[in-house]
Amino acid sequence: MLSISNLLCDHTAGNERLRYGHSAADSLGAPRPVVVWAVTQACNLRCIHCYASATSGQAPNELTFAEGTALLDDLKAFNVPAVLFSGGEPLARADTPDLIAYANSIGLVTTLSTNGTLIDDEMADRLAKLGLRYAGISIDGAPSRHDKLRGMPGAFSQTLAAIDRCRKRDIRVGIRFTVHALNEEDLDLIFDLCLLHNVQRLCIYHLAYSGRGGKMQRVDLTSSATRRIVDRIFDRTRECQENGADLEVLTVDNHADAAYILLELERTDPARADSVHKRLAGTGGNRSGCNISAIDPVGNVHYDQFSWHYNCGNVREQPFSRIWGDATDPRLAILRNRRERLPARCQGCRFLDVCNGNLRTRAEAATGDWLGMDPSCYLTDDEIRAV
Repeated sequence: MLSISNLLCDHTAGNERLRYGHSAADSLGAPRPVVVWAVTQACNLRCIHCYASATSGQAPNELTFAEGTALLDDLKAFNVPAVLFSGGEPLARADTPDLIAYANSIGLVTTLSTNGTLIDDEMADRLAKLGLRYAGISIDGAPSRHDKLRGMPGAFSQTLAAIDRCRKRDIRVGIRFTVHALNEEDLDLIFDLCLLHNVQRLCIYHLAYSGRGGKMQRVDLTSSATRRIVDRIFDRTRECQENGADLEVLTVDNHADAAYILLELERTDPARADSVHKRLAGTGGNRSGCNISAIDPVGNVHYDQFSWHYNCGNVREQPFSRIWGDATDPRLAILRNRRERLPARCQGCRFLDVCNGNLRTRAEAATGDWLGMDPSCYLTDDEIRAV
């Protein structure tokens, strides 16, 4: 995630150290990742871009509650910075609130990724009571477009009601918007929704070619369209800050955005460009396999939330801490030190230290080579050439 509002406008949300100040590894040499745990594959919607290929029912042999609490104990002992409860739709699993409550009780930072349609007043009260800090709730555009992309009439109104219920109970909310050619015209509407409904964070996701989203490559944004969208994100972010709106704006899953921010600042504020470059380089670009990880409903460990096609191990066979800490899986080991294995264009790019080769799952889906070129890099040859 790149905080556009922080990098361009110095907006602070309290998470800047986690985003830009973490070290790649601790004294033992193992990075401590944010863990995206998909507690179930079940979902009440049928989103066309779902990276988890969620289904109407649970996956066979999903982790039990007891296995889940043991996993959370291990994550706490491993000192992970946060656990994001995801799915499927995590609230389609009846004991997800109990798992969140247990995680909170042992001192884990927890967040929830949800479509919002199952957050009625009773559920909102329960989430607030158990101390949920943050809910990321997905909206895909204008009401009719959202309902079509989510596969359920009325989904938009239910999701918007969930946002209002959470905010009424002082649960922080982030709207998640995955942008592509089918909904790019709704970007401004999404910004406006955030401002109208007192949403604190807007996460704008680039399309990841994973799960059902892998079939959407043909409607991904072109390079020119991506640049136009990112320019508009910059403009709206500045407008929000100039008007005093306390909205954190982030882009997700395309670290070419980090380079594009620097190109913008090199033109408009060279001194700031140097400062921002140092902060971004300290994080090191894409952190799949390092500071982001995922666990699927049956306990398979993945190097990010989009890599369900590849297993690094299973928590029923080894603790997550050992799988992640030892990094005996070949892909996991390469991801910790990948630069010499990336395509020649990446290795010759002056922004490699802030991108790190971008999203490997998207590269694999597009080229068949997980160390191939990520097609979502929208920088020109002149822009990446050393100056």
